[in-house]
Amino acid sequence: MSISNLMMIFVVFVVFIFLIVRSIRNNKNEVVDAAVEVDDKTYTLDKMIKFVKKRLDEITKINLYDIGLSEEELKRRKAKKYELKKALKGCTYGDVNDKKYVKELIYDLLAKEYGVDETNISKAIPFDTPSLLSAQDKFDILIHEYKKTFSYEALTELIKKYKLDALKYVAGETKPCYVITSEEIDQIYEEENLNLAFADKLEVVVQRIYQQYKGYSSIDEIRDMNIDGVSGRSFWFTRKLFKSSCSNRW
Repeated sequence: MSISNLMMIFVVFVVFIFLIVRSIRNNKNEVVDAAVEVDDKTYTLDKMIKFVKKRLDEITKINLYDIGLSEEELKRRKAKKYELKKALKGCTYGDVNDKKYVKELIYDLLAKEYGVDETNISKAIPFDTPSLLSAQDKFDILIHEYKKTFSYEALTELIKKYKLDALKYVAGETKPCYVITSEEIDQIYEEENLNLAFADKLEVVVQRIYQQYKGYSSIDEIRDMNIDGVSGRSFWFTRKLFKSSCSNRW
C-alpha cells in the first residue's frame, strides 16, 4: 500500500473520530439549537409554548446510552429523566407536586436557554402597560401575588377582602348571581398597585404556559385553591363553584 493511500486512510480516520466526538459532546450537553432566531414573535406565549414542548420532548426521549456518560452520570441522568416523565404524567391528573416540578423546569428553560429577560418578557404579557392587560392577565397576577402570602387560600382571601361573594346583577341576567366580573378585576388590580419583580413576571408567564400545555386552561390555578376549606377541584368537577344560571364573565 502506497504512502498516499495510508495518508488518505489516516485523514478519513481522523475526520471520522472528530465527527463522533462532536456528536457525543452535543448530545451530552443536551444543547438546543445554537441560537434562538429572534424576531417580533419570539417572546410571545405561542412561540414559548412551542419551545417548551420541543425541549421537554427532547429531554424525555434522548438516548442516554449513546452519549458516552460515566456510570455515575448515567445513573443521575436516568433518574432525572424518569422523574420528569413521571411529573409530566402526574401533572395531567392535577398533582400539585408534579405541577411544581414541571413549572420549575419550564422556568429554567426560559431563563437559561430561551433568553427571556426583563426587556422582552412584556412581549408575552404586557406587565408594564396595565391598559393592555386582559382581565385574565390581571387575575393571574393577583393570584400569583396572593399565593406568596396565603398559598392555596389566595382565592378565598381575595374574595373576602373585596367582597366578591356578594350577589349581584349583571347585564343579560334577570336574577342576581355569584360572579366575578372583569370590571371588578380591573378595579382590584388598580387598587393593589402591584410592582412585580422580574422573577414574579416570569413565574406568571410560566403558569400561563403550563396551563395551556399541561394544565386546565384558565381555571388551572383556581382548581388548586382551597375554598372554605374544600379543594377547588371538588367544586369544578361537581359544578358547585357558580350557580348554573351564572358564568364566569371574564
